[in-house]
Amino acid sequence: MSWACACLGLVSMGPESAQSVGLLILFPLAFVSNAMVPTQHMPTWLRTLADWNPVSAVASAVRHLWGNPNPSATIPAWPMQHPVWAALGWSVAILVVFAPLAVHLYRRRTTD
Repeated sequence: MSWACACLGLVSMGPESAQSVGLLILFPLAFVSNAMVPTQHMPTWLRTLADWNPVSAVASAVRHLWGNPNPSATIPAWPMQHPVWAALGWSVAILVVFAPLAVHLYRRRTTD
């Protein structure tokens, strides 16, 4: 997520706008996840988003690795059945996309 926020900071006009855009992205990810509430009673379309959310994967992986009860383990979605692999996959995917993009944006900004 740091690389994604670095990209936001490089394309924004100032620190205030970078913070605002970052929070606009972070809050929906956090609220539409299983980190705060179980997703079993959500509408189907929202539950699907929550089950495939990177925040949900990390929250479920932490619960799984620390031996805490994971209410999402009963959900048949792949990320909820394999939360550690899902969290690692999301981490790699975000890194692969945003690290080169941040380097490109930084080089473009410093040469202008």
